[in-house]
Amino acid sequence: MSGVRAKTTKPLGAGPYVFEKYENKIVYMTANEHYYKGAPATKNLQWKVTSNPDKEPGVVQGTIDIADPSASKSALEQIAGENSNNEITGDKLSTVLTDYRGYGYIGINSENVKVGDDHASEQSKDLRKAIATVISAYRDVVIDSYYGEAASVINYPISNTSWAAPQASDPDYAVAFSKDVEGNDIYTEGMSDDEKYAAALQAALGYFEAAGYTVEDGKLTAAPEGAKLSYEIYIGGAGQGDHPSFGILTAASEALGSIGFDLVINDLSDTSILWSALDAGTAELWCAAWQTTIDPDMFQIYHSQGGDAGKYSIYSETLDAMVEDAAATTNQAVRKALYKECLDFIVDFAVEIPIYQRQDCTIYSTERVNMDSVTKDQTTFYTYLNEIEKIAMN
Repeated sequence: MSGVRAKTTKPLGAGPYVFEKYENKIVYMTANEHYYKGAPATKNLQWKVTSNPDKEPGVVQGTIDIADPSASKSALEQIAGENSNNEITGDKLSTVLTDYRGYGYIGINSENVKVGDDHASEQSKDLRKAIATVISAYRDVVIDSYYGEAASVINYPISNTSWAAPQASDPDYAVAFSKDVEGNDIYTEGMSDDEKYAAALQAALGYFEAAGYTVEDGKLTAAPEGAKLSYEIYIGGAGQGDHPSFGILTAASEALGSIGFDLVINDLSDTSILWSALDAGTAELWCAAWQTTIDPDMFQIYHSQGGDAGKYSIYSETLDAMVEDAAATTNQAVRKALYKECLDFIVDFAVEIPIYQRQDCTIYSTERVNMDSVTKDQTTFYTYLNEIEKIAMN
């Protein structure tokens, strides 16, 4: 075993670059002259650990050649401002945007937000739908303000990058939490934003009342057994509201407060508190994002035996069977229909509010990187990294 042991601390592979050393938060690599696609065009490569605020300035100032800053509205405006044409691709910086392989959401633990002892009862669902209906109403305006064209609002708990994601053109496509307790549309064509918010709040009152809350003069005065008039939501905004869903929560909290319901926002500077609460199953509501796999198998997240099952605590034999059936066929059309049924079940259970599909952003120094050598038509699943051996410097 001595030969094996001698190599355990040395990375081994057949990739385009060879690991040399790691020091001062920099990985140093050199070209693999024997790479099966041919020796890389660039001899030396360095991967630097860099904080997000330093990525775009680093490319502009020449200390970084390629970086992946978060694609917020302000970030894209800053990138465009560096180019003489005021576009995100120009004489200083070249930008490639691709859909992120995942999505942002707000989660609800059904065991911690319920009426009575049954987390799967209609009353428990109505309680969660009341909260979700108000939160959902503020998604469009806030996400557009935070991301601009770098993200879009989604209505199902699945990444738009997946072939199984429902499309707006589908006949049974529905906006998340846009129906009242009677199943009627909450919103009508031509509603202003204020009218939309008022309609959502009125629909929430209907859900609260159906859940067993006492409603007097448009306000909640008492909660049913097992439920409360106040719930806490975790969000990792660094204690400064630095999170795409923070604006949604502040608006929703104010609206719910006007009817006697307290949505307490806990903006964490230490996100380990959030992850610990999720692992322990003690969180009531939280903001986070999933990174999804290429195949849309839902076992890990929603199945009772999946590793993340405790986060939502659905534990439904019905949903388990649906997930298993979808994974058991190789017919993509059939799988998509079955997964749509799973998604509808999850939305109806009201444990996950789909929020946004953002984009990944990669910026290149137009002055230093030969852009003709960079992978064209990049996608979520095929980026410059797949052809990194071709990248040359000017």
